Amino acid sequence: MTRRRVWKFGLMPDEVAEFVEPYWWRQVEQLGPQEFSARYVHTSGREMPVSEIERIVYCAKGGD
Repeated sequence: MTRRRVWKFGLMPDEVAEFVEPYWWRQVEQLGPQEFSARYVHTSGREMPVSEIERIVYCAKGGD
């Protein structure tokens, strides 16, 4: 049996913009669990739990 390593990575919400900047990305929007659930999960007609630590970040390549 082969074990697969799980890659885990995380940032604090206020660290995302600084993290992506050197790669020529900019943070456009960041949603917390309630906003993500309301905007994307519920509007799709699905009901699924969203963890309190989950966030979604939308980034765009390049400058303003």
